[in-house]
Amino acid sequence: MARFDYLAVDIDGRERHGGVDAASEQAARALLTGKKLVPVQIRPAGNQSAKRGDTTTTSASRSVLRHKDRMLVTRQLAALIGASVPVEETLSIVAQQQESAAVRRIVTDVRSSIQEGMRLADALGRHKQSFSGAYRAAVAGGERSGNLGVVLARLADHLAREQALRSKITTAMVYPAALLLVATAVVTSLMIFVVPALVEQFKAFEGRLPILTTVLIAVSNLLSGYWSILLTALFGAVVMIRLALTSESVRMALDGMMLRAPVIGKWVKSVNASRLARSVSMLNASGLPVLESVRIARDSVPNRAMAKAVTVMGDRIEEGEPLSNALRQSELIPPMIVYMAVGGENSGELPAMLEKASDQLDQDFESFLQAALSLVEPAIIVLMGGIVASIVLAIMLPILQLNQLAIG
Repeated sequence: MARFDYLAVDIDGRERHGGVDAASEQAARALLTGKKLVPVQIRPAGNQSAKRGDTTTTSASRSVLRHKDRMLVTRQLAALIGASVPVEETLSIVAQQQESAAVRRIVTDVRSSIQEGMRLADALGRHKQSFSGAYRAAVAGGERSGNLGVVLARLADHLAREQALRSKITTAMVYPAALLLVATAVVTSLMIFVVPALVEQFKAFEGRLPILTTVLIAVSNLLSGYWSILLTALFGAVVMIRLALTSESVRMALDGMMLRAPVIGKWVKSVNASRLARSVSMLNASGLPVLESVRIARDSVPNRAMAKAVTVMGDRIEEGEPLSNALRQSELIPPMIVYMAVGGENSGELPAMLEKASDQLDQDFESFLQAALSLVEPAIIVLMGGIVASIVLAIMLPILQLNQLAIG
């Protein structure tokens, strides 16, 4: 029996460190799986170089890769390792190609860990903020199966699809956000600087002001006289909301409400299910069993309520149910993924079928997003046009009454 140190992830997604006695690394992995832990790193106890890697605090360990940088580094690693270039030499070449000093430090630090005798997955574990547990688990699976280059290529494709979806969402939101911001600024400026000057002309008005004009004057006085208090209250509300969102119970409740929301809830489920399917596909294709793939992929699901359902799926798979049955019993998984999982299990091509399902869900979401934004833009224009028209009307009504009194 030998002693092994391990880093694993529990069913709640938290990292666990410790040691286990086993005859081999495979036996240690089986013991951890039996304890409902997903092993990420397993190494013989007493490995001093590895321990130094876990405790050393350097500028490299404090740096964090952006998503775009991580995708680029992964793509470069996949190309070189796929061309049979040794891992250490690959990391040296990739480090030299980086323009960012922070990225160069991280890659160089990973190379130093490789030189100390660590495996690539363990070396990446020194930068957990840059390389997620799912990323490191996929790399570990590639190292065990001898298909590291292929696994890194899949990881790069996975990151590229995520980046493409983020870019499309961001690009689609830029114009409506800018339009709303400019329109709000214009209306606020009118209420603070223009309307008070015009109101002075109505002070001599002997008749009763129209209701619309009275409301306009009240809002203008509120904004111009108490703008500092309103701005402070807005800032305080933002701070309180951010603090509330740090609470796990609050986030869980909000995520649950998002899933139950009409119209939006359907697409929240679709996006989260797509990320789950793509992660399980990538991890399973890297050589990890379905159970480990599902439990590690849980971290890729941003909605906490849905992530909790993924934990239940993992428990059902551990009890002997196939993935398709575990997916079918959850009301949060779209039928598309369930049917594709059944086909994948029957044909022995589960990763490919799950990836196809994820691609289809992403395409459906993009179509919905474009249709929704095509309605949002004119809605903002109509809303702001209505507000401006109301302001103009509120100003013109007293003037028209004055003209009528003068004529009469």
